[in-house]
Amino acid sequence: MKRFENKLISDIVVENINTSIIFKEFDIDYSIEGKKNLFSLCEKKGLSIKKVTDKLSSVNTNVYYLQDYNTWELDFLIHFLSEIHHDYKEENILLLKEYGQKVADLYSKRYLELKEINLLIQNITEDILEHMKNEETILFPYLKELIKIKEENTNSKNIDLPKVQSIEDFEDDHLKIRTTFKRIAKLSKNYTIPEKGVCDSFKLLYHKLQKFDDELQDHIHIENNILFPKAKKLESKVIGKEKIVYS
Repeated sequence: MKRFENKLISDIVVENINTSIIFKEFDIDYSIEGKKNLFSLCEKKGLSIKKVTDKLSSVNTNVYYLQDYNTWELDFLIHFLSEIHHDYKEENILLLKEYGQKVADLYSKRYLELKEINLLIQNITEDILEHMKNEETILFPYLKELIKIKEENTNSKNIDLPKVQSIEDFEDDHLKIRTTFKRIAKLSKNYTIPEKGVCDSFKLLYHKLQKFDDELQDHIHIENNILFPKAKKLESKVIGKEKIVYS
């Protein structure tokens, strides 16, 4: 049986994305808690390490090649995130913004938590859109230029690289976004729809919130635990100690 206790959560999911289902089941956010030791985190959360590792051991070890993100080249990973994941996030966060306001207007007197849920959605929408824009116009062009320099074996001293925030700034954005969705999940009792007395708009909002939360965790996992480590390694190789961090 494979041993998981002393492994980092990110390493487990990077090696086999199928394990992400188990971490979601135990409410372990592998996107932002990935650098934590599984045994230590289970102890902190009061989870049975045996139950978690037994479940992890039962997961299918065959990973679908279109989900084996760690094997992808960095430029293809960037293309996938910007052209597919970002389009999904932009379309759906705007839908959540619309329905969050609509449902709060209709039901916030009966379900008091909807007022805060809507406020969180409205605020985080702008943060997510700005974050994606910064990735697409600042971070990704910078990484593409680094890839080009490496491939052409060009002297980086003679290249005007795009100005870029530190990768850690983007990781900080991810933490803020995930923290907000954890709060929304708690307020909504993990997106539990009332048994009766609510319209389809209410049901759609909670359904979309849960799906977006799941997709968001996967997206941030790919960036935090795969893209960013690859990017930092490339950056160190191309620029080394002469790296300039722009604010």
